[in-house]
Amino acid sequence: MRKYIEIFKFNLKTELNFKVDYFFSIISFAIHVFVFNALWDYILQGKMVEGYGKAQLIWYVIIGEFIAYSIGKKNYIKVSEMIKNGDVANILTKPLSFMKYVLANEATSIVNIIINIIFAVVLGLLMAGPISITPIQLVLFSISLILAIVIDVFLYVFIGMLAFITEENKSFYMVISKAVLLLILTPLEFFPNIVQTILRFLPTTYIVYPAAKTLVNYDINSSLLLIGGQIISLVFIFGITYMINLKGVRNINVNGG
Repeated sequence: MRKYIEIFKFNLKTELNFKVDYFFSIISFAIHVFVFNALWDYILQGKMVEGYGKAQLIWYVIIGEFIAYSIGKKNYIKVSEMIKNGDVANILTKPLSFMKYVLANEATSIVNIIINIIFAVVLGLLMAGPISITPIQLVLFSISLILAIVIDVFLYVFIGMLAFITEENKSFYMVISKAVLLLILTPLEFFPNIVQTILRFLPTTYIVYPAAKTLVNYDINSSLLLIGGQIISLVFIFGITYMINLKGVRNINVNGG
């Protein structure tokens, strides 16, 4: 475990060197929120739809954008490149697990998460104002948010490790990222019933929707069911990612790199 902590610390220093550029990149975060603030203001005109008012929808989008900007495209690219350019073979010559090495690198996203959560709270208070939240609601929201981030991390690791099988995996990223985007911008309740049914079976639904709904349109039974869905989704994504990792590493060992 110590060696993976050292890998995390080394990559964290590298990550911190590029935070000025990152600060400017999250301007698009604010632009999306401003656009949807105007959009929901025009559509709702003070009304509530499916339990959501304008303030709730702005907070919903902010939570979705927070998760999306914390874990992003570069994470799957790093894993893909390590596989395609042969760096994975160099890692395997050392007493390291490739999957643990990748996760130690992914853990540096904590920097983005801290920056984004501060930015998200300030932006939410300015754009939508404070919302009331009970202690149990806060606990469930926190659990759901942590699960959402972990699912998101493993989802991008999964896309990256598909390079063991297909080599080129950009198309998978495009499809999966768009499936996540659906629930970042619009709550599940706004879709037709048939679409809602389909989306409830997709792991991508459990990245944004559960945490955002728990914060802005809280129902304890629904929140507990959604957290259960997140746990199932996490186990599924972790399992399939782990199997792809085992198969890819075994092939490299058998073929000599």
